[in-house]
Amino acid sequence: MPMNEDLHARLRRLGVTKGTQNLPTPAPSPRRTQPQSNAPALEKLLPHGRLETHHASQCFVVERVYPLHHRHGRYPLGALAAQALPTAALFCQDDRLQDIDLQQLLFIDTETTGLGGAGTLAFMVGTAYFEREALVVRQFFLRDHADEAAMLPLLAEMVATRPGLVTFNGRSFDLPLLDNRYFMNRLAPPHGDLVSQPHIDLLPPARRIWRSRLTSCSLSSLEQNLLEIKRTHEDVPGWAIPSLYNDYLRSGDARPLLGVFYHNHQDMLSMVTLLTQVLHLFAEPTLGHPLDVVGLATWHLKLGQADTAEQLLRLAQELAEGEAATAVLPPLAALLKKQNRRAEAVALWEQMVRDNPAEIDAVVELAKYAEWHAPDAPQVAQALIWTEVALARAQTHQPYNRPLREALLHRQQRLARKLG
Repeated sequence: MPMNEDLHARLRRLGVTKGTQNLPTPAPSPRRTQPQSNAPALEKLLPHGRLETHHASQCFVVERVYPLHHRHGRYPLGALAAQALPTAALFCQDDRLQDIDLQQLLFIDTETTGLGGAGTLAFMVGTAYFEREALVVRQFFLRDHADEAAMLPLLAEMVATRPGLVTFNGRSFDLPLLDNRYFMNRLAPPHGDLVSQPHIDLLPPARRIWRSRLTSCSLSSLEQNLLEIKRTHEDVPGWAIPSLYNDYLRSGDARPLLGVFYHNHQDMLSMVTLLTQVLHLFAEPTLGHPLDVVGLATWHLKLGQADTAEQLLRLAQELAEGEAATAVLPPLAALLKKQNRRAEAVALWEQMVRDNPAEIDAVVELAKYAEWHAPDAPQVAQALIWTEVALARAQTHQPYNRPLREALLHRQQRLARKLG
C-alpha cells in the first residue's frame, strides 16, 4: 500500500530514506599513522610488493611466482594438474565443477580484523592461481581501511576471470565476509556474489576423511600431521593476527606484519597441496591410511553411494590392523543393517563385543537380531541374555546414562514376560 505523503515527508525530515541510492557516500576511514622514523617502508620490507591503483585509490599487492616443480610438503605444486576435477564435483555435489580445468581455479584466503560481523574487514586477501606453467600467489593488503576501495575492485577483476574457487572454510567465513564488504561499499561482487560460485571448500572433506585419526582438522594440524609441511619461525598464530594489524594501524610500523604475510602465503600454498591430497585419496584409496579409507567410505555414504562405500570399508578391513581394524567395524555393520543384511552384520557385532568390553550398541543389535531377525524362529532366550549383557555393561561403563539403563531394563522385562 503506498505510503501516506505526510508520513513520507516526516520520515525524510528524520533522515529515513527508502533504498540505498540516496544515501551519502561514507566518509573514508582516517589514514593510518605515519610510520615511525626508524621503521622501513612496506615496499622495502616486501620487495615483491607494489602499489596497484584503481581509479583514485590504491592498495599494496605482493606477488610471488613458483615453478610447478616447486615442492610444498608431500607434492610439487604441479601435481594438482594430474588429478581429476570430476572427483571434486562429486564430493562437493556441484556438477558445475565437472567442466572446469583444475588450473583455472582461484584459491582464496583472508586475514581479518575479527571473527565476523558487519564491521569486520578482510585487511589481507591471499589468492593463488596457475598461469603459464607456474603458480602465482598474489596478496592484496590494506595499508588502512580506505585502501578497500581499490582492493575490492581489483579482486573482483581477478575472480571474474576464474570459473571456480577453492577455500578452507570459505563457505562459512571468507566468501560471506567478502560479499558483505562489497555490499557495504556499494560494489557489485563478481558473478553476482561469491558464495554461489562453483566452489571447493576443503574443510568438509578434510573433517570427513581425517577426523577419526587427527585430534584437529585445522589447516595447521593437517600440515603437520598429513601434508609434511613445516612452517618456519616467521609464522604467527592465527589468533594474534587481528591485534598485529591493529598495532600496525596505530604505529605505522609494518615489521610485525611480515609474519602475517608469511602466514597467509603459506595458507595459499598449503591449500594447493591439500586439494592434491584429497583428490589423490579419492582416486587411489589403496594408498591411504586405513582410517582415511574409512573416512572416505563415510563420505561416499553421505553422498548416497553405498556400493562404493562398502568396497572402501572392505578395503580398509584388509589394510587395517589394531585400532584401525576396530574402527572399520561400526560403519560396515551399520551399512549392512541398513541394507537389510543383518545376518552378515552379526559377525561384525560379535567381534565388536569381543574387542571392546565397553561396547553396548553392538550388544543391543545382537539382542534385536536374536528376537526379530534370527533364521527359522525367534531366539527370545538369547535376546534376553544379550540384553542382560548390555545392561551389565551400561551399569559399569555408563552409570550416569539413565535413559539407556531404563531402555535396557524395559527390554529385559518385556523379554522375560515373553519367555514366561
